[in-house]
Amino acid sequence: MKTFLLSSMYVCLIAFVTTIISCEKDQPIPDPKEPTKGTVEIRFVPTMNGQAFQPNSNFTGPNNFRMSIETLKFYLSDIQLSNNFGAQLLSEISLIDLTQSDKSISFETDPGTFQQLKFFLGVKKPLNGTGNPDFDEAQFPINHPLSIYNGMYWSWATGYIFSKIDGRIDTSQTQDQTPTFTWFYHSGMDTCYTERNIDNLNIEVNAGKTTVIELGLEINSIFISQNDTINMVEDYFTHTTDNIALARKVAQNLAAGIRKL
Repeated sequence: MKTFLLSSMYVCLIAFVTTIISCEKDQPIPDPKEPTKGTVEIRFVPTMNGQAFQPNSNFTGPNNFRMSIETLKFYLSDIQLSNNFGAQLLSEISLIDLTQSDKSISFETDPGTFQQLKFFLGVKKPLNGTGNPDFDEAQFPINHPLSIYNGMYWSWATGYIFSKIDGRIDTSQTQDQTPTFTWFYHSGMDTCYTERNIDNLNIEVNAGKTTVIELGLEINSIFISQNDTINMVEDYFTHTTDNIALARKVAQNLAAGIRKL
């Protein structure tokens, strides 16, 4: 009798295990999780008189002066997409360097249809550290946009350079010489913090896909506006504090010159 019970239990156990294994084999393999975010790539396309921008190459600038650009980089704060339902923040702070081969920045965001791109040229006050005696610019790692290794922090002025534009210009009467006269425009301080709204964006962001926004910038628009042209021989430099009017003009022209292609 005892042997019979043991045999019966053994048979039942084998049947139970076989059933479990069979059920596990029958269960479908779950699909990978579907993506819930889309990617927005903002791609900058700078030009010089309609031609592709080439750093350190000569081109005709304002007042027909031959000139070149060696440095052209700037900060964008609070980059966001918006529609009728609200706004989505893409980046709190980004550093754009138009002299580099990679002129794009990418962000993940929720899907949707968006009509406007908004950003501020410069570094907003909490990140700029102005008026904050406890601010430590060395807190940011080397790959962070606000890292001091980017060469965009004024230790003497306690704040970031919002836009740094350097180059050389030909000051000869014949305008056929190699540009050697140095000019530089370094805009900063809260007074140069400039808002830019790009309307009629009309883009759609889909989950698992990349949407590209191309933003153009004609270099001459930094120096030439509808109402004024900077005389780069007379007004050839600013660290902001020594010529706030010129620094603001450059910052505002730069922000206004960024447009959707």
